Amino acid sequence: MRLLLLSDIHSSFENLKRILEMEDFDAVVIAGDVTHFHPPDVFKADKIIAQHTDSCYAVHGNCDHEKVLEYDYDAIRFIHRESLTLDDFIIHGLGGSGITPFNTPSEYTEDEIREMVAGLKLGEKNILLSHCPPKGVLDRTYSGIHAGCSAIRELAKSLDAILCGHIHEAHGVDSKITLTVNPGPVMWGRYAIFDTKKMVAELKKV
Repeated sequence: MRLLLLSDIHSSFENLKRILEMEDFDAVVIAGDVTHFHPPDVFKADKIIAQHTDSCYAVHGNCDHEKVLEYDYDAIRFIHRESLTLDDFIIHGLGGSGITPFNTPSEYTEDEIREMVAGLKLGEKNILLSHCPPKGVLDRTYSGIHAGCSAIRELAKSLDAILCGHIHEAHGVDSKITLTVNPGPVMWGRYAIFDTKKMVAELKKV
């Protein structure tokens, strides 16, 4: 399956349109921050995505209010704290981020994230769709701080892949613990294609 991996759209709808028009894919996955602190913008994103697919799985980011999880959409399905079968994998959703210095809408303590992780039902082959990266992996900020989540790192060895975002400048692909992909922010024109058969990710930019 060819997944179009997006993250950190931050209401950058022109970039979102360009990416969707350029690529062939079987489904879209969004690793959070669909909006930039304005919940109704999620409907704008949904309308754009629905013109290209009705298969879109997402988690909310720290800049998305939790209320976006309550709405009904044409294409987007938020899977925070849910697990579903996708191709040969079970994909698990984990939205929000750890605590930041910025008091953003959807932040959770490590204990809260650990409790969320404990509720996920792992199968034989597992992908985590998470806004926050695992601690120490694709999580280094410009200031040198590793801003990932320890609870996600603890889970990483039980996963075949982690698809994440959050730290814009830390986009990349890493296999130290498990295959981890941060496509970079759509607001910068960045995204990735993830092939679930080959387990290969290609970082791309418009």
